[in-house]
Amino acid sequence: MPEAYACRRCGETYSLDQYEDDRFCRECGTYLMPERKIAKLGVKIGKAMVRKSRRARSKDKWLPDGYELRKGQVEFISEASQALEDGRIFLGSAPCGIGKSLASLIAVLPKLEKGKLLITFRTRSQLYIYLKELRALNLGFSAISFFSKKSMCPLQVKGSFSYVDFSEECRRLKENCSSFTKPYCKFYWKTLRKKWDAEELALDCASKILSPIESVRVMRRQGFCAHEALKAVLNKAEIFLGTYHYLFNPRIREVMLQSLRTDLSSVYVIIDEAHNLPTFSRELLSSQLTQGTVERALSETRRFRCKTSSLVKECLGVLENQVFERAQHILKSERLKRVRPEELGDHFISQTNFSGIEVGDILQNYGEYVKQKRNELGHENLLSYTHKIGEFLGDFFSKVENKYIHLIRRDWEGNVLLEIRSFDGREITDPVLQQARGSILMSGSLSPLKVYRDLVLYDQDDANLKEFASPFPSDNRLILAATDVSSQYGKRTDEMLAKWKTYIEAISAASKGNVATFFTSYDMMQRTLRLVEIDRDIIIEQRNTERNTVVRQLKKSVNNALFGVMGGKLSEGIDYPNNLLTCVTAVGLPYATWNVYEKALIDYCDIQFPHNGESYAYLTPAILRLVQACGRVHRSPTDKGVIIILDKRITHPNVKQQLPSNYQKELQIIQTPNEAARKMRLFWKKHGQTL
Repeated sequence: MPEAYACRRCGETYSLDQYEDDRFCRECGTYLMPERKIAKLGVKIGKAMVRKSRRARSKDKWLPDGYELRKGQVEFISEASQALEDGRIFLGSAPCGIGKSLASLIAVLPKLEKGKLLITFRTRSQLYIYLKELRALNLGFSAISFFSKKSMCPLQVKGSFSYVDFSEECRRLKENCSSFTKPYCKFYWKTLRKKWDAEELALDCASKILSPIESVRVMRRQGFCAHEALKAVLNKAEIFLGTYHYLFNPRIREVMLQSLRTDLSSVYVIIDEAHNLPTFSRELLSSQLTQGTVERALSETRRFRCKTSSLVKECLGVLENQVFERAQHILKSERLKRVRPEELGDHFISQTNFSGIEVGDILQNYGEYVKQKRNELGHENLLSYTHKIGEFLGDFFSKVENKYIHLIRRDWEGNVLLEIRSFDGREITDPVLQQARGSILMSGSLSPLKVYRDLVLYDQDDANLKEFASPFPSDNRLILAATDVSSQYGKRTDEMLAKWKTYIEAISAASKGNVATFFTSYDMMQRTLRLVEIDRDIIIEQRNTERNTVVRQLKKSVNNALFGVMGGKLSEGIDYPNNLLTCVTAVGLPYATWNVYEKALIDYCDIQFPHNGESYAYLTPAILRLVQACGRVHRSPTDKGVIIILDKRITHPNVKQQLPSNYQKELQIIQTPNEAARKMRLFWKKHGQTL
C-alpha cells in the first residue's frame, strides 16, 4: 500500500498525492511526516486524542520524567499563567534553583494553539537551557533557533570580517547565484535548486529541537545553507529562540515576524535574564563613531573619485580636525567629555556651508556611489565607511532630545570615540511588551521589581510583579557584611588597601574549596593584589580571559583563588557547577564611575521617576552587579558556601532594602577579619568540614 502521511501536531492524515502536492497540513500548517516515522517517535496520531491529552494535563503533570518538582516552581507557573490569562505582563524575580526556565515554558505551551512562542535571551549560553527543557518535555512542538547569520554560515568564514562586511559579502554571493556569476555561494545555490529537500531537512532539525550549530552541521553535510532553509520554514515551527535582537531590534524583528508569517499580537514572549533589558535597549538606541572609520572613509575619497569627492573629503576633514585631533588634547586628564551637537554643526556650516544633517545626506549619497563602484570592480567587500559616517551624523544631529547625550571619550585601549547615548530604552521595550499576546520577563536578579518594571514600561499598572524566595536551604548559606571597610572614593587609602588585604588573607585561610574575590574595578584589583599573600593557585581575570579556561582550571583542584571584577565576564552569566566555588568576596559596592554621563543619566531619571533618579540610575545597577557576583556560589540545592561583602554601605537602610529578600534576612554584621574567619569556621564545622 502507498505510504500515508500525517500531521504530528493535529493528527490529520493525507495520501501520497496530497503530500506531494503541498507537504504541509491544511489544518494547522505543520510539516507532514510518514505515519511510520511518527509512530517510531512515539507520537500518538489522532486529532481528538492529541487535543484531549493536552487539555488533560494539569500543570504539575507537565514535568518531564525524572524531573523533581522544586519549591516555588508551581507558584511561578500559577502566577505567570494567571498574568497571561489576564492579558498582563509578568515580571518574576526568581533566584537560581527555582527552575524558572521550565516553569515559564509550562505556563506558555498550553496556550500555543492560539499563537507562537518567542524565547529571547541576552547571551547564547541561555539557549541551551531551553533546548534541553523543550526536548525533555517532548510534547511534539517544533523549535527553530538562530545565532547570527555569520555564525551559521556553512562557508565557515574566518578572519577579520566585521558583521557588516560579512552581510554585504553574503548578499553579493547570493545575488550572484541568481545571475550565474562567480563567485557565488554553493550552499545557497543548492538550497535554491533543491528547495523541498532543504526544507524537509530543516523541518526535521526543528522537530528534533537542534541548536543552530547542530542544524548547520546536519545541513552542511547535505550541501545546504541552514540559515536560509530554517528561515524558509520558520512559519511551520511553533517556537523560535534567539537573542534580544530578534525581538527588540525593529529591523530584525520585522524580518523575523515576516518569516513567522505572524505579528506581535499572536506571539507569546519569554525574556530571560531580563535584568539586562534596560541597558540593552539603551545601547540599541545608541551609536558611536571611531577615528579609524573616518580615516578609512578618507581613503575612499582618494580611491573613488566623482564630482562630490572633494566636498566629501572636506566634510570628513571637519570630523578629523575638529573632533578627533582636538580630543587628543581635551581628553588628557578625563576619559569622557560632553559634546554639543550645535558646536559641531557650526563647524560644518563655517567650513562647508552645509548643516550637519545635510552633511550626513552628502556622505550617504557618496557612500552609495562607492558601493556601486566596488560592485562593478568585483570587490569582495561592498561596505562604504563614508556611508556609515553619514548614517551616524543623521542620528547625531536628529537625536537632540533630553533623553540623549552626545559624548567624546577614550576607551580602555586609548581609542577616541564620538558617541550618542540614550538614557531611555522604553521606546523600544514598551511597544513590544504591550503588543505581544503575552510576556514573561524573569531573572534571578530582578530586584527591586518595580525599578525594572518602570525602566521597560511606561504604564506601571500593566504588569504583575512577583519575587520568589530562594529554594535553597538557608542553612547552606552564610552571608556576611563588614562594617569597618568601604570602597567609597575618598576612603580608598593605603590604610583601606591594607584592611582589604587582611580580610582576603583571613577569608582564604578559613575557606574550604575554591574562593573568588571580585573588585569594583581592575585598578582596585591590581592595587590590592600587590599586597595579598595566600597559599593558593592564583587566577586573575584579564580582558581577554576565556570563561571555559577558568572553569577547567578550577576543576583541577580545590586550592584556587580567583580574582576578577564585578560586572565582568567571570562574575555574570557564567556557571560554576557542583560547588566549584565555596566562597565569594565582594570588595566594595560596584557603583559606575562618576562622570558627566552618570550625572546626566541620574538627572534624566529624576525627571522621569521623581526623587528616584539616583536609585534607578546609580544604586540599582550597582546592587545588580553585586548580587550577580555573589550568586556564583549557590547554583544547586546542595551547594554550600559563604558570601562576604566588604563595604559598610551595604548595611545602610536605603541600600539594604534594594537587596533580594533573603539577603536582607540573612545578612550578618562583622567588624574584623578575625570575626569573619571565626564565623566561617563555625559554618564549615556545622556542615562537617574542618580545615
